[in-house]
Amino acid sequence: MEHILDGKTLTIKLPLRIDSGNAADAESEIFGLIGENAPESVVLDAEGCEYISSAGLRIVLKLKKAVPDSKVINASTDVYEIFDMTGFSEIIDVKKAFREMSVDGCEIIGQGGHGTVYRINGDTILKLYKESEPLSEIECEIEYARNAFVSGIPTAIPFDVVKCGNCYGSVFELINAETLASAIKKNPDRFDEYSRKYAELVNTLHTTEADTSRLSNIKDLYNQWTDEMSGFLTADEIELIHKIINSVPDRNTFVHGDIHTKNVLIQDGELVLIDMADITYGHPIFDYLGMSLTHVIAGRENPERPHMILDLDYETGLRLWNDLLKARFGSLGEEGIKQMNDLFFAFGMLKFTIASAVNKSHDDEFVKFLVGLSRERFFPNAEKLIGAVRF
Repeated sequence: MEHILDGKTLTIKLPLRIDSGNAADAESEIFGLIGENAPESVVLDAEGCEYISSAGLRIVLKLKKAVPDSKVINASTDVYEIFDMTGFSEIIDVKKAFREMSVDGCEIIGQGGHGTVYRINGDTILKLYKESEPLSEIECEIEYARNAFVSGIPTAIPFDVVKCGNCYGSVFELINAETLASAIKKNPDRFDEYSRKYAELVNTLHTTEADTSRLSNIKDLYNQWTDEMSGFLTADEIELIHKIINSVPDRNTFVHGDIHTKNVLIQDGELVLIDMADITYGHPIFDYLGMSLTHVIAGRENPERPHMILDLDYETGLRLWNDLLKARFGSLGEEGIKQMNDLFFAFGMLKFTIASAVNKSHDDEFVKFLVGLSRERFFPNAEKLIGAVRF
């Protein structure tokens, strides 16, 4: 049998069939490979397997007892049903083969750091991940989305994982859904309605308690990104950023990590969050600083340029941001709202400073350019941010 040893994981390709006629030989070969390689985990690749009998299932059971960390992948529908009907899917992890999909000619409705969202048809949306995104990360995002949905946050949950060439994708059933950005541009007369719902969605996210055993703490992630900037920032600068991050009050509510008008879809008049890859728990400041970065900071240098992230012009994006602040902090009055806006702007510059650790596609020269701007615009007043978050 074809096999590959990757570290301590042995992957074995199963034959076309395993039945009473060849089960003894298959068992001898599988356990011979285990004896030769002494793996800590075994993966049975069933991509080329069309049938497995009870004799073959007994081999799988022996394998599971000999090497507890064993699983079956790429099982066809017929093979998966054999495992499922016999109860073996409760004994060993069995994963179906991924069906192939194409995005040729499909409309792009959103793009982000992890991939591109396509409309396949009126009912179906596909999030196609970058080739560098491992399947484990995609499965993790799906689990995050389910966790958020069960907790009461409107979000889209994928019903299938597929392959498109060398990339994986998540399929969502979202009938006639469109991005918030698209809806705002097509229906400017409904801006106030969309703005109100946007604020309600953000507030729901930030007032919903997360299962902290399943999610990471956002402060841990920001501290990690800060450390990854050690080749460009000084030790004093890194220490200062750590102090600011760690001074933020602890919370156990959801943080999305990338809220913007292309990561919010409208379906039947209701707003739904997508792109749950970066969801964590912690203080809402970590979402507000990101929104300040996309709504305010990114377009400030050239307000005439359409905003690539928001897919809105600068003035419309700024109006949406200001409405959000009024809805959330209106009780503070105009001066209080201004102070919150200034706070979020300052924290947005903190993320700007470590942006190259967040988006690892930047080359060294561009990183140095961003750090130079941060030394002009962020660090001179950065100490004031220690303990500045009080809401």
